[in-house]
Amino acid sequence: MQTIKDKTRTSQMLCTVREVVVTVCVAPLPQLLADGNVQDTTLLVHLFGVKGTDDLNFQEFYKFMDNLQTEILELEFLEFARGMPTISEIEFAQILLRYTHLPDAAHDAIIERLKDRIPEEKGITFDQFKPFFQFLNNLDDFAIAMQMYTFANQPVEQAEFQRAVKVSTGIDLAPHVINTVFQIFDEDGDGKLSHKEFISVMKDRIHRGFRKKKAETYHGWEGYKTCLKDVVTA
Repeated sequence: MQTIKDKTRTSQMLCTVREVVVTVCVAPLPQLLADGNVQDTTLLVHLFGVKGTDDLNFQEFYKFMDNLQTEILELEFLEFARGMPTISEIEFAQILLRYTHLPDAAHDAIIERLKDRIPEEKGITFDQFKPFFQFLNNLDDFAIAMQMYTFANQPVEQAEFQRAVKVSTGIDLAPHVINTVFQIFDEDGDGKLSHKEFISVMKDRIHRGFRKKKAETYHGWEGYKTCLKDVVTA
């Protein structure tokens, strides 16, 4: 169970994410600050300076987003770990599938299948958990790599999957994490994974409910209010 402190930190992180989205989708920022239409928050000052005119280079923004993503992942992990150093394979699957659009019946079937295939819990540490979700941020590169490893979109085995992840992202995934993923998505138990289906499901996961049907442009104060409403209700 999440503590009040954990829930407060989660809310703070979500507010930070929303502030980033609002900051990006309204322009020009200095004019909005001058007009009093945007509150001069700590985040805005951190990224763009007091007047909102400072440049934000790639390295600074990359570091900011990497730290932000790491803390969000840590919050998700700790929610299930409950003070323990590991989460179970079932809990890993629940985190992995929590933002997907799978029907309830399909979700429940995956959990039951995983229980049958991994009856003895080995556990997954945060150091194993984090690289997998970092890999998910590079799904497009992974999809290209899979085309090089497979012919006519044939399913892949665990060794091929691991090599493709390494080639496309430079990330080494723990063998046990890969095996757990295969047990989640390998419906017929033949030891192979349909990477097209895997990518389709995981794209829902990485958007965390913020996915929009099409890109929209927001202008002025009315655009700001529309953008804020879209982000908060997403």
